[in-house]
Amino acid sequence: MILIFSDFGVTGPYSGAMRAVVQRRSPDVMVCDLMVDAPDRNPRASAYLLAALSREFQPGDVVLGVVDPGVGSQRRGIVVECDGVFYVGPDNGMFEILIRRAGSCRIQVIDWQPENTSASFHGRDIFAPVACMIANGEDVALRDLEADHRYVPPQSWPDDLAEIIYVDTYGNLMSGVRAPKGWQARNQIVLVNGKSLPAARTFSDVEMGQGFHYRNSIGLCEIAVNCGRADQAFGAEIGTAVFIRPEK
Repeated sequence: MILIFSDFGVTGPYSGAMRAVVQRRSPDVMVCDLMVDAPDRNPRASAYLLAALSREFQPGDVVLGVVDPGVGSQRRGIVVECDGVFYVGPDNGMFEILIRRAGSCRIQVIDWQPENTSASFHGRDIFAPVACMIANGEDVALRDLEADHRYVPPQSWPDDLAEIIYVDTYGNLMSGVRAPKGWQARNQIVLVNGKSLPAARTFSDVEMGQGFHYRNSIGLCEIAVNCGRADQAFGAEIGTAVFIRPEK
């Protein structure tokens, strides 16, 4: 599969234009819009979200990841192979958490672009064609990372990000903190903007209108309100800090 992860949204020409390139160049490969509402121009938050979503990928898949506020700058395009899955996109840190957590990893710099490449839409003009070349088994002009010294991974980022990284359509708040199995049994309190929230297993385990935190379906600590909007209830958005402490 080619899985597309972007912040392009569902309005405007960007998602459709990039997807058209993918489907035209790889008509026999299944294409999936994994996300078109990744954190807006936010590679840092996107890095933790994409890493959590990697549970959906299988060896041989190609992930076309485009959250690229630095498009047209000196940042390079890269292909990262983590445990047999290929990730294609900018070298702005979006693949950093995947790289850290991978059992095996190879990073290469894209050394290809068409003559008519635009300065502002590398997702369509460079990353989508390269993703298709890989999915089609074609040769791609790549060079090992060590030959390009301008790539500097943002290693100061924490392994788990105690912030909100995504707000879904229901107002639920995903954090960048991994929640292992048994999260509810740890009896931890999560604080957001001074509001203290208990743990629960799922929505129906709390009263309607009550806030809580739980281990969501992709293994992250998520904050929610049963039949309500946590973003409005707690005044939270992407970047809002999350504090976790044992329950007294």
